[in-house]
Amino acid sequence: MKSIWLLTMGLVSFNALALAPDSGTPLTQNALQHALIEPAMVQQAIEIADQTDRNAGLEPPAGESPIVVLKGSSNVIITAPHGTKPKRGADLRFADGGGTAALAVMLNKLSCATVIYTRYQQSDDPNHSENSAFKDALNALINERKPVLLLDIHASHDFRPYDLDVGTMDGQSVAGSQQMLSDLITALRGEGMGNFSSNYFSAAKNATLTKLAKEKGVPAIQLEFSSTWMRPAENGLMAHRFAQVLQGMVRYVRSVSDSPDGVCKPQA
Repeated sequence: MKSIWLLTMGLVSFNALALAPDSGTPLTQNALQHALIEPAMVQQAIEIADQTDRNAGLEPPAGESPIVVLKGSSNVIITAPHGTKPKRGADLRFADGGGTAALAVMLNKLSCATVIYTRYQQSDDPNHSENSAFKDALNALINERKPVLLLDIHASHDFRPYDLDVGTMDGQSVAGSQQMLSDLITALRGEGMGNFSSNYFSAAKNATLTKLAKEKGVPAIQLEFSSTWMRPAENGLMAHRFAQVLQGMVRYVRSVSDSPDGVCKPQA
């Protein structure tokens, strides 16, 4: 009986603790964080993603821009240039999907980051073309906001093996700011991501947004999420995975910004 009691107590003691990610160090319950993301937030993201997907191949109505800028008081800028279809030369290319736009918009709402995303088909490719309206808007925002970080959101084909590929121009775009990259991986690993790739899509080729930011002295990371984390409208597990990514990104952006609680400050 005594041995059974000791075994039971041992199991209870172990279950009262969690192991810190990637270590054997016990983490007390008091150190765990409560969830930030509510079902209503994911539903809102689904509506944004659905609307973006419906408009992905449509030209903007007369007088409307395909680009949306949402200003926030945080000193982080987030871009989602391929939520709708871009054009390279005469070729209309595929979109990354509305989930990338939805993630960007929700980060504006929950972390007060400044966001630029697309809502209609584009006449160029902001992550490839030397000149574009999207780049003009980003340039103006960098000059105005003096950001500490740019995060450029994309989505990769389901068949690629990683959960996330980080493009840093082989380290050049985060030179002197490596801790920002390390903290990002830690935040997303804590939400269930496990497979990370470095610089498969390096953002070093062509006229990328990451390269633009780097040239203006702003640390920048191109984020190529597996699209299996970017399709909340499929509900069930897919919505759950999107909620995990959103939560990790919210925590991360808040941690590196001047809005650690996610509350927007009055803007001049």
